[in-house]
Amino acid sequence: MAKPDILYGSLIEDIVDDDLSENNRRIIVSNIYNASFVRDQSHRQERLRTPKTAKWSLTDVYTKMRQAIENYEQRQNTPSKNRITFTEDESDKKNQTEIISVKCIRRDPGLFQQGTPYDAGKPATVKNMTPRLREEKNDPDHKGYSVAILGKWFDNVVRLTCWARTNKRANYRADWLETLMEEYMWWFKAEGIDRTFFIGRGEDQVKGTEDDNRWYGRPLDYFVRTEKISMRSEKQIEEILLKTTLSNE
Repeated sequence: MAKPDILYGSLIEDIVDDDLSENNRRIIVSNIYNASFVRDQSHRQERLRTPKTAKWSLTDVYTKMRQAIENYEQRQNTPSKNRITFTEDESDKKNQTEIISVKCIRRDPGLFQQGTPYDAGKPATVKNMTPRLREEKNDPDHKGYSVAILGKWFDNVVRLTCWARTNKRANYRADWLETLMEEYMWWFKAEGIDRTFFIGRGEDQVKGTEDDNRWYGRPLDYFVRTEKISMRSEKQIEEILLKTTLSNE
């Protein structure tokens, strides 16, 4: 008996319903593709191509921030022993005199509005809940098929906290980091992080009870817009449609 994954020619034609013959299947696939990814979004103005591979995960964002800090310190000729530890874990303060910790305090589907994100005076009701069409082109791997490039925005608030052993040093490092982030905003965009800008500075923090074990923190909040890029191919739809139909026989 022939295995399902090596069925060819007339054998497939015998199994597949007449409604899924070659011509009819292509019509069904084309209709699904257009209705799901192209036709219902053709009027939207945000059909833009991302200039470089988009970053969407917070891990990607944190990596780019770490790279910016390392590059900035190199440009300032900062000795290796004096360079900042950038970490997602505040417990890394052990045996350090300064660190910058990072965490996400908010993440939402991208909002479509003008002005400052999360502005309480201008509540946004339109969110990028589903991926939207960015580009449509011919599928390079399957002649006669099309592929839709889809994008979905995410709005994030990332908190960078400068920790030091004294208030004076923590204040200095917060000012230093503000300058760095402003200088590298264009670079973040070029690296696939669509928008990065300063929201505000939080209340000063103090952790620890003993003077020799006390840490002073200066939290800085940044709005970061990321974008998840995905592709939907007519050929992929056809393969899924055929596979599920055969499975139900």
